[in-house]
Amino acid sequence: MNEEHRDDDAPEAAPETPPAAYEALTAGMLAEKPTTEFEAARAEIEASGGEGNRMVTSLIQLHRALTEVTLPLDLPGADEQRAARQNMVEQLEDYVIPRMMTIDAPLLAVVGGSTGAGKSTLVNSLVGTKVTTPGLLRPTTRSPVLVHHPEDGRWFGQDRLLPELERVNHPTNDPGALQLVASDRLHPGLAILDAPDVDSVEEANRVLAAELLAAADLWIFVTSAARYADQVPWEFLQLAANRSTAVAVVLDRTPTEAVQTVAGHLARMLASRGLKDSPLFIVHEGEVSEQGLLPAEHVAEVRAWLDMLADDATARHQVVTQTLDGAVRALTLEVHPIADTADGQGEAAQRLRTDADMAYDEALRSIMAATADGTLLRGEVLARWQEFVGSGEILKALETKVGMLRDKILGSIKGKPQQAERVTAAVQGGLEMLILEQCEAAAERAEAAWQMSPAGR
Repeated sequence: MNEEHRDDDAPEAAPETPPAAYEALTAGMLAEKPTTEFEAARAEIEASGGEGNRMVTSLIQLHRALTEVTLPLDLPGADEQRAARQNMVEQLEDYVIPRMMTIDAPLLAVVGGSTGAGKSTLVNSLVGTKVTTPGLLRPTTRSPVLVHHPEDGRWFGQDRLLPELERVNHPTNDPGALQLVASDRLHPGLAILDAPDVDSVEEANRVLAAELLAAADLWIFVTSAARYADQVPWEFLQLAANRSTAVAVVLDRTPTEAVQTVAGHLARMLASRGLKDSPLFIVHEGEVSEQGLLPAEHVAEVRAWLDMLADDATARHQVVTQTLDGAVRALTLEVHPIADTADGQGEAAQRLRTDADMAYDEALRSIMAATADGTLLRGEVLARWQEFVGSGEILKALETKVGMLRDKILGSIKGKPQQAERVTAAVQGGLEMLILEQCEAAAERAEAAWQMSPAGR
């Protein structure tokens, strides 16, 4: 058993006045060319008006802005904010925007928890028939299973929930597929999804579990007397608490003699992490049938509560609204550090550009000075110039107009005088060498300046 994990750090409050980059993320983007799959619906939503529709439009704008934000410089904290930005994009795509656009869709309850907690057996028992296969070997690599009433199948197509997952109607071990199971044993208005283990030894399973939980209206956290204090699931529960996600906890298949002690400790842990209002259900230990089901009376309390949510539109809407509002509030808090990081990256990039410009401006000034003060007329250039003057070629410029015309005609036929060509070649070579030397010096100065900052390095 892992040590109990506690996190006493409360999230920082968002600043009252958004920074400049946050304004850019959330305003003035409607006129731009559509760049996301949500843009097709934006115009229709905006035209219909209403506060909720304006919220959807703002969320679509935020999604587009976040997808366009790049944090290319390796400044302190950049990796963390890149991950946060990606998480926000996925949260908007997988849950917030689709849920806002389909607020009347069935409530999605995602069943998650630790390895071996009995999630699949619980799902089968709640549905009343075997719809998902419990894993005998760990890690269990299979696709998530979503059970819904036949009337609600239209809500879970490829364009709705987690569109990157292929829809299938048969058991599969493909983690990139979502198995849809229609069952009239569930009430309309409720869907149950059996997710992979949040603490799986396979990273793909953990990532998929996190994505599914982020797309849930309600998270049913399943644990056991042996696993209820494990660290990893509590990290997910803490995240759910921070986002005000609706959570129900099932203490699964617990021996009667341990119920009071374990349930009391678990309730105190929930309260200390901001989840004191989350329902806590006890599923007593019992014999599993040949069909893989627990006795009906052992899951009756959980089943009755879920049926109540499915049948009561007001209660169902309250759960969806709680989770959705919490997700949007979390986004508004999380976007500020990303905006600040983007501002910092822009400032750092400008400093790097300024350092490079200064280095090469100095090189240009040195080149101009060398061509003006005679520095260039040294070495090979000076030797060729002296040969040119000594040969009397320069005196030809003083001859009569007739002589000048004769030289031009001969020059056009025979080419430039040999000595003049040597001077020209020497001047060109000297100027080229001067420019190369100054450019190399400028590059060294720019590199030295860039080495002074993490972004430059």
